[in-house]
Amino acid sequence: MNSMSLPASLLRCAVAAALAALPAVAQDLLAVKASRIVPVSGPVVDDGVVLIQNGRITKVGKQSEVEIPWAAKVIDATGKTVMPTWVVAHSQGGVRNFNENMQNVPWLTVADAIDPAAVYFEDCLRNGVGAVHVMPGNQTLLAGQGMVVRPFGRTVEDMTIAANTGMKMSLASGGGGGRLQQIRRLRRAIADVREYLADFDRRKGEFEKEQAAGAIPADKKWTEEIDRTKKGAVDLVQKKQKGWLYVPSFAEMDEALRLAQDLDLQIVLGSNIDEAVGLVKKLGKPVVLDDAIEYFETDEETQKEKRFCTAKLLADAGVPFALTLGLGGPTSYPWWQLGACVRNGIARDKAIEALTMVPAQLLGLGDQIGSLGEGKLGNLQILTGDPLQATTWVETVVLEGQVVYERSKDPRLQYLFEAEKAKASKAAGPENKDTEKKETDKKDGDKKDGAEPAKTEPAKAEGSKQDAPKSGGDGREVR
Repeated sequence: MNSMSLPASLLRCAVAAALAALPAVAQDLLAVKASRIVPVSGPVVDDGVVLIQNGRITKVGKQSEVEIPWAAKVIDATGKTVMPTWVVAHSQGGVRNFNENMQNVPWLTVADAIDPAAVYFEDCLRNGVGAVHVMPGNQTLLAGQGMVVRPFGRTVEDMTIAANTGMKMSLASGGGGGRLQQIRRLRRAIADVREYLADFDRRKGEFEKEQAAGAIPADKKWTEEIDRTKKGAVDLVQKKQKGWLYVPSFAEMDEALRLAQDLDLQIVLGSNIDEAVGLVKKLGKPVVLDDAIEYFETDEETQKEKRFCTAKLLADAGVPFALTLGLGGPTSYPWWQLGACVRNGIARDKAIEALTMVPAQLLGLGDQIGSLGEGKLGNLQILTGDPLQATTWVETVVLEGQVVYERSKDPRLQYLFEAEKAKASKAAGPENKDTEKKETDKKDGDKKDGAEPAKTEPAKAEGSKQDAPKSGGDGREVR
């Protein structure tokens, strides 16, 4: 092992162990009091409280109208905002090798590749994400099953919210040969499944006919089962499960529409779709957007760049959409994605719904997550301010009534801040050390004299969002 990578590996293990060591059982009764509660599914509640019992919300209302049981643990979020945790409808985060060497592998599942100790899941909690739909990568044909997980738990089983959520499919040309070759391969893969199923049904039908004619004993049963490696694909063509089809650009939308006529598909759009908005509208259902919702194209005549926002194009066309988060860079932050939507003219409430209620409904979990309401899971985040502000931080995350993240106890942030503090102290030189020593001596003297030492406000630590870049007027990164 490279000796330089050892501290990082030890830190990763230590952080994972520390996060997993947080309270292991949900509070039987939890009350979260806040200056502002954003249920998403209803109007904002000022000076409100959320009551959670046995992992589910029992009441959301004004503090003056809700009686908090004496036995409840109370989290005082005065001056802060409470809202549901974010829901990511499509991601490859937290997966080892999310693109397989073989393209056609419908028997696989991401459950075998998810790493509960992945830094991605730590960052999910820091960003207020409470549910992630983990899927195989986009360089595939039929890539296997996805699953919805919470970003907290020691094992995949602990993290699971919903398993076998659908078959990942893709029109992205990952096997070479370009777009048309990819379309041909995907058609052939689906045709092979249909031929296999037709042959299976034919043999079963012949068995039943022979049995009815007396050629086969009446007590003998048909024992052959669908091939395990083809079962997922068979369910797909029989519309027993949903397919999650990645469409990288407008050029593949015609094929996506053709496939949607025969299969139960959820479309995941790439960024370059400005010329296919009309086709997307023909689907008649919500779509999931890739994390890159802004892109530029150069006019061939004027050679000027024009910026497009996928979310804005769809909003203007009346197509509901779900936002997703990237695996790195600015698009990995919810506030960046929401801000990009609002900056391009999308209503604030619609932008927030695109990262809460809409993805929850697409995943079939709209009655469980995505908003704060009675009977739903007690998944919420406590923010220091407005969710669209880059200066707002996630202070606490509660999943099913269990406090799973507290910024003040985040071991990775503590490690980073201590390292920065040490660098700053070293850069200040010996004069600063002499000043610190004098202040320490003075405090010690005050203590000996019985005087209370003067309190000084600690310097505000720099943000944990990995110095997320701000956006200029043209949507580019500004440092």
